[in-house]
Amino acid sequence: MKIKDLAYFAALIKLKNFTAVADQFKVSQPTITYAVKRLEDEFATKLIQRDQSHQSLIITPSGEQLYQHATRILAEIELTKADMLNLNATDLRFGLPPIIGTYYFSKLAQKLAANGTIQHFKTADGGSKELLASLEAGELDVALLGSATPLQTDTITAKVIERHHFKIVVAPDSPLAPKPAVAFRDLAHEKFIMLAEGFVHPVVFKNLSDVNQIKPEIIYRTNDVSVLKSMVHENVGIGFLTETSITPADDLVVLDLLDEPQPIFYISLAYRKTQFFSPKQQALISNLEQAARDYRLEH
Repeated sequence: MKIKDLAYFAALIKLKNFTAVADQFKVSQPTITYAVKRLEDEFATKLIQRDQSHQSLIITPSGEQLYQHATRILAEIELTKADMLNLNATDLRFGLPPIIGTYYFSKLAQKLAANGTIQHFKTADGGSKELLASLEAGELDVALLGSATPLQTDTITAKVIERHHFKIVVAPDSPLAPKPAVAFRDLAHEKFIMLAEGFVHPVVFKNLSDVNQIKPEIIYRTNDVSVLKSMVHENVGIGFLTETSITPADDLVVLDLLDEPQPIFYISLAYRKTQFFSPKQQALISNLEQAARDYRLEH
């Protein structure tokens, strides 16, 4: 079987036009026809049928099945090519979500700058879900990802390097401010400022709401942690944040949650199970892990 035949076939399923596929690959139309015929002979089945009355293509169930496999095979081949080229890389394509980047990695970066390796971390920003997809697609080498549970996938290795708790944050003049801790069920009638979908926080917030059988009102959602904290400081509402993103400069009152088990924000170092790193990349990862260990010991 020729890989090129699979590429022609996958494009034909998407475009449903022999001429368009031939133009895309800059080959003759008979080249596409012969490719499909070879695949049909290989699998002893009809993959497509031409509807002459409507001048269109009908994809058979066998054709649909082959298309599903072909797309995965072609993606894996492209990933293999990228990995082979990456074996001599001296930099790390590094995924970093906004909260982890601003409030956690910035602390590790001090150590990485001190040992002269920070410039080799080529950072891509995005949410943890988006970065996980980029890792799986081979667009990143490693990423620091946040999750509500330890990450477990068939394709990704994820090492938990930090565990942080979720907190309730309120303004200094909030009626809740004198409390050192609060049960989530007692917040049923509070108004919340929340991070938008795509962050881990809304998932954990919903889980707590469901477990406690309450539905607190969310009056505003934002993608910007600093906006959330500013609105909470002005007593527009209260906030639900991981301790990762709370600093003394915020001038907010931080309340512990009394709920058990405590919801945890996991920060994991993640990479594909099938990826081999160059010696220089391995050294960069080791430096990052050492910086994380040092930070834990210091805090």
